[in-house]
Amino acid sequence: MPSYCQDSESEKLFQQATKFPKTQPNPHIRGNQETQNIMLMVILALLPALVFSGYLFGFSVYFNYLLAMITGISVEFLWFKWIKRPYQWDYSAMLTALLLGMNLPPSAPWYFPVIGTAFAIIVIKEFFGGLGYNFINPALGGRAFLVALFYQQMFAISWPDPPFSKLPSQPFDPAIDTLSGATPLAIMRAGETLSSHDLNTAFFGFVGGRAGETSAFLLLLGGAFLIYKKIISPRIPLIILGTIGLGAFVLGPEGWFTGSWQNIIGHIISGGAILGAFFMATDYASTPSTKFGENLFALGVGILVIIFRFFGLTNEGVSYGILIMNCFTPAIDRFLRLRVLGEGKQSPFNLKINV
Repeated sequence: MPSYCQDSESEKLFQQATKFPKTQPNPHIRGNQETQNIMLMVILALLPALVFSGYLFGFSVYFNYLLAMITGISVEFLWFKWIKRPYQWDYSAMLTALLLGMNLPPSAPWYFPVIGTAFAIIVIKEFFGGLGYNFINPALGGRAFLVALFYQQMFAISWPDPPFSKLPSQPFDPAIDTLSGATPLAIMRAGETLSSHDLNTAFFGFVGGRAGETSAFLLLLGGAFLIYKKIISPRIPLIILGTIGLGAFVLGPEGWFTGSWQNIIGHIISGGAILGAFFMATDYASTPSTKFGENLFALGVGILVIIFRFFGLTNEGVSYGILIMNCFTPAIDRFLRLRVLGEGKQSPFNLKINV
């Protein structure tokens, strides 16, 4: 390189800039929050629902949470040893493990949280670069893997029997019928209207379902805590739940726009809607980087949930709605980005559309 280049002001600025640390991966937010603090806040927000799930379904649920956390931390630690990088204790593996455990049926045998968490941490998270580089939610990716392996067991519904009821012994025995009643989603799928009693039990969690998704009340408290701490924005959860409610009204049991208010609320608070909308659809790494993109993402999740619930094989669809929209996130970010200062004319929402 000629000496005049080495002594130029631009070269000095370049050399100075290269001394700065490299930009770290997601999550990137404006504020004083650190990754460890964010993960810890989300775990604290989940804690009431986690404790309550054991009260509803028994100590085996706690055992599965513990197995999932041990597996998540262990496989991530071994992965870092294998690639010869210092292990980063940021609670993300613990959070992924807990979310996966909450998405398992209460009767899940011990190897479900082990297999699902190992797949979520290694394949979904670390194979793509680690924290902040995962293109889909790791916990939901692990759950989808388990559904592919153990479809029948993953959709087994256990009915709560508090306090701390004992579920059928492990491993899973298909001869044991763990279904002792129709869930609110099954009732609505049959074209019936939920009663006040159904809504009450669904809101507080005394219904059949996945281990940690039944209590809409406690999950809403956790979501409100995250919004208050500015960990998440209320836009994504509200758009998802609003779209689900609107869809339940439009696709009423007696024709178009005949959905009852009971079923509208029932679709919002039943199944995995609250857990998915507040705790998994708001994952920083797998959602669009612009607010308008986030709105499109949330709208897409809500529409997909309605399609799955009204026209799909099962009564649910929240997890696959989020996973599918996770896959659309790169495309949304590709076509919708923030306008750079000085780039062209002012545009709505300060967005630049790439075509």
